[in-house]
Amino acid sequence: MKKAIAMMMLLAGGMFAAPRVRIGIGIGVPAPVAVVRPACPGPGYNWVDGYYAPSGVWVAGYWAPPVAVRVAPPVVRISPPIARERFAAPRFEHFRR
Repeated sequence: MKKAIAMMMLLAGGMFAAPRVRIGIGIGVPAPVAVVRPACPGPGYNWVDGYYAPSGVWVAGYWAPPVAVRVAPPVVRISPPIARERFAAPRFEHFRR
C-alpha cells in the first residue's frame, strides 16, 4: 500500500512539472549590411570594416586613428675598464709539452 501511494505521488508530481524544450535551427548567414563610409577625418586614418559579433549583433565600421610609432635612440653601453678586465674570458698563457 505504501509503495502504491509513493508511486501515485511521483506520477502526480510529474504532471505539474512543466518541462521546457526549445529547438532552434539557424540556417545560412546573416544578411549583408549596406554601410556608407563617412569621409576620412584626417591623414593617416585607416578604415576598419564592420563585422558580426559572436552574439549576432552588427558592429559598425569606424576610422582608426593613426598609430604612433616611437623610435627610441640606440642604447650604447660602455663598461668601465675594471669591469671589462674582471669579466673578460680567461687567458691561458702557458706552453704545452
